[in-house]
Amino acid sequence: MEPLPRLAITMGDPAGVGPEVIVKALQTQPDNCRPVVIGDRRILNDTASKLPLSSAALDAVEIIDLGNVPENLSRGGPSKESGTASVDYIKKAVDLAMQQEVDAIVTAPISKEALHLAGHNYPGHTELLADLTGAPYSLLMLASDDMRVVLTTTHVALADVYSLITHERVLRTIKLTQEWLTGIGIKHPRIAVTGLNPHCGDGGVFGKEEEHSIVPAIKEAQSFGWDIAGPFSADALFGRYQPGQYDTIVTMYHDQGMIPIKMAAQDRAVNVTLGLPIIRTSVDHGTAYDIAGRGLAKANSLIHALNLATKLSRQMLTAIK
Repeated sequence: MEPLPRLAITMGDPAGVGPEVIVKALQTQPDNCRPVVIGDRRILNDTASKLPLSSAALDAVEIIDLGNVPENLSRGGPSKESGTASVDYIKKAVDLAMQQEVDAIVTAPISKEALHLAGHNYPGHTELLADLTGAPYSLLMLASDDMRVVLTTTHVALADVYSLITHERVLRTIKLTQEWLTGIGIKHPRIAVTGLNPHCGDGGVFGKEEEHSIVPAIKEAQSFGWDIAGPFSADALFGRYQPGQYDTIVTMYHDQGMIPIKMAAQDRAVNVTLGLPIIRTSVDHGTAYDIAGRGLAKANSLIHALNLATKLSRQMLTAIK
């Protein structure tokens, strides 16, 4: 019998809902993996004591206690201290993964504002993880049981998206998506690509990004023998989408991909980072400062993230064999 995958779970921003969703997820986490929580034991124990749950779940789990949260840290808002702690957890998890001491990392939410207050000027987890692992390029995928969506541009202002949709970037996004899908054992992936403008530019009337960048990138990808379709108008594609129709949909910007999958999956979507030398999954929500410490946070997304990390760990191992 193969050993269970060992998953490093980072606590996220200690002032947010990360500690709560971890404690709740561990109450119901199936015995298909070995969780290792990286965080602050005092915060986790305090969180568990305020929930109508058994604390036995924490007692049975390995916790790497960095003890880096000040006792006077206020819940419910970003701070330099919470940003520093968040990065410490991620760095430790990446170190363990790069040394192959864990099979994957699963991250609770962090605050981009807190990161910046702590002097870490990254747009988010994806870019920080790419830097820590030396990955030249990384992508954000959101995955559910019925749909996967990859973003060509991620956390950038909408006004900047148009200049970023180049032939090179779109092709690189398709290529990295293709490689990831084959890496988990899908031999002949089917990938759909959306346009950027309404009606895919409608022959250039509403924009020329499709003509100049997206269509040439699709044609070049098809020349490699890959099953790439598009570009499609996003509203039409998602409006008539059927589960399993494509292995992944490549979209051009954040809300174009995030809104439809979050509406379809509700709290079952999982964030996956493509392009890293390690497996990383995450919840699909933020720190939710407004409900932090109130016992209202749902652990569904974290449970799905743990299950997907377990599944990907096994798929990667099978594909290598």
